[in-house]
Amino acid sequence: MKIVETISKQVDKLLLDYKNLKAEKFALEEKIKELVNENDKLERNNQDMILKIDTLLKKEKLNEQS
Repeated sequence: MKIVETISKQVDKLLLDYKNLKAEKFALEEKIKELVNENDKLERNNQDMILKIDTLLKKEKLNEQS
């Protein structure tokens, strides 16, 4: 019976560990989604800034030629 109790405790511990790891995995996946969304937002902002800078440089170049 001692072996059965030991194995039962080990199984219970493994199930608890699995449950905790599954919850941690879910939390990490959510964090990854948030970071991907933030990264996408920053990339769009960078693209907008590059376009604005490019436009200003072109205007300045045209003004210099005039």
